[in-house]
Amino acid sequence: MDSTAEVRLTTEATRLTQSPPPFDEMLINPCIDGDLFRWKAVLLPGASSLFAGRHLPVDIDVPPTYPADRPRMRFTAPVYHPNISSCGSIDMDAALSRKCGPEQTIENLLRSVMSLLDEPDVHDPARPEVAELYILAPQDYRRKVRDGEYDSTA
Repeated sequence: MDSTAEVRLTTEATRLTQSPPPFDEMLINPCIDGDLFRWKAVLLPGASSLFAGRHLPVDIDVPPTYPADRPRMRFTAPVYHPNISSCGSIDMDAALSRKCGPEQTIENLLRSVMSLLDEPDVHDPARPEVAELYILAPQDYRRKVRDGEYDSTA
């Protein structure tokens, strides 16, 4: 018998195949190499975003306890941001104010990450030095994001 996570992921993958998100917002590729628990996505921030014009690839690892527990998401290209580690791990606590649950889908979680890009949580950052720049010198932060300049650890 299939687990709750398997049933849920199969349902989400089928829905995404039948009704994908707008192609100018994100691309979601479920079930990488036939593995229901490995997905990939590409976020395409809109024109008003500091990240506009960038394609931001995301690896998604879904736990067997999904949807009770959220997937781990990691950018595979450098992203200069207070809530994204230098290795690309996304601070999902910053992206979501509540625990994952039945109302959440991977698509909705990715939308929360998109919102986080332009509205970082600087109170509990994954990268304090980036949060400090965001607060104390926002013009320098915006320039680094726009120009694709990253510190040596990104």
